[in-house]
Amino acid sequence: MEAQPSLNAATARWVAGLTLNAVPRAVMESTKLRILDLVGVMLAARPLEIVAAAKRAALRTTPGRGAMILGDADDVSPQAAAFVNGVLTAVLEFDDTHIESFIHPTAPAIAAALAEGGRGTLPGARLLEAVLAGSELACRLASVTPVRLHNLGFHPTAVFGVFAGVYALAKVRGMGAAQIADAIGAAGSLSAGLTASFEDGSSTKMLHVGFAAANALRAVDLGQEGIAGPGPVYDGRFGWFRSHVQGREDFGFDAAREDLGERWEVLKIAPKVYPCAFTLMPHIEAALILRERHGLRPADIDEVTCLIGRRSFPTVCEPVAEKVRPATTWHGRISLQHSVAEALVRGRMGKDAYAPDALRDPEINAIADRVRHLDDPATTAARSGGTVSVRLKDGREFTHRIDDMRGTPANPMSREDVIAKFEANTADILSPAQAARTVQALLRLEELEDVAPVLAALRA
Repeated sequence: MEAQPSLNAATARWVAGLTLNAVPRAVMESTKLRILDLVGVMLAARPLEIVAAAKRAALRTTPGRGAMILGDADDVSPQAAAFVNGVLTAVLEFDDTHIESFIHPTAPAIAAALAEGGRGTLPGARLLEAVLAGSELACRLASVTPVRLHNLGFHPTAVFGVFAGVYALAKVRGMGAAQIADAIGAAGSLSAGLTASFEDGSSTKMLHVGFAAANALRAVDLGQEGIAGPGPVYDGRFGWFRSHVQGREDFGFDAAREDLGERWEVLKIAPKVYPCAFTLMPHIEAALILRERHGLRPADIDEVTCLIGRRSFPTVCEPVAEKVRPATTWHGRISLQHSVAEALVRGRMGKDAYAPDALRDPEINAIADRVRHLDDPATTAARSGGTVSVRLKDGREFTHRIDDMRGTPANPMSREDVIAKFEANTADILSPAQAARTVQALLRLEELEDVAPVLAALRA
């Protein structure tokens, strides 16, 4: 009986053979919308100082030419482009999420793929195939482990993002299965990303997708030079999963390989309505609904109770002292207490939410002090829900529950919703005519002979 090929070999072969001809229309449409969404998110992040600082650092460490950072006028090295593109996807915490595994799958794939946009013709169909391959396999790889990686100190998007970036970039370059497998083998030794920044709100977490995309370029270049990478990088006895999740053998390797091209995990990827951890979005939505429906005023609020899944306590609810006074803008994006309080006080949570003035606002801080969290037994890995109850000082209490957050498969965002998010994110960056042209081009991506001019038109 012939031995089953390694997971590395199986996925490399699938990526090498993937063509849009075999992709269902719903999957292709979903991928185009995710690309449009991420381009808008990246452009919204362009004015931020951390992006400028990341670019300065990248140009010092990896000078060169031949690639472009989305929305930037400079000609930079592919490594610098991949890194800064990755930072752009992540800094607002507004990119999409595969809610069952908590990975942000589109970001590393698009960051790596777009780094090729200035190096020659990039057909729109090839970009679609690249982002689809990288994000599909990112979701599948993140579903292999039975343990939530956050609880082990690993950031799933960071550690699996390098693999997503390799698959995407390899597809852009038209690599064969053997070269892809070698590149993935090298990527296993470049996979990294700690959740240490979750404790103090420092900036490193916002760089993780950038690290992953830049490392993907390095791994792909090595694979193209014929430098061998380990075949059993995923499922071997010293492979990624057994080294990172030690003491377990109940890995679902079949989840990553079975029905490739027939069952599509990308259809479970959810775009974000608010710029924060996906887990918090139902509670923000519920708080905004209660505020609008009942005319709630901060001065009248006595206590706010949020039901949220216990598995999210360590990342977005506790320690309470850290969460009620986030240290930084990014720290606020993983705080239940601050997020609900800002929503109740300000009545909106767009790309400008979690600004420094909001973190210091005494009215928001006072409400954050009154937010408590309880376990929500109804929350599951396959759904994103939550409950918010607001008790007023006069004794009245109002409650609202979200069972399935907008964007999830059970409550999907429409094409019009995604376009509206793109327009809101780019309103102060693109003219209405520019925005309309970009939307039109990206939603017929498979027809474009070269996507580079569309991307170049977005340069500042």
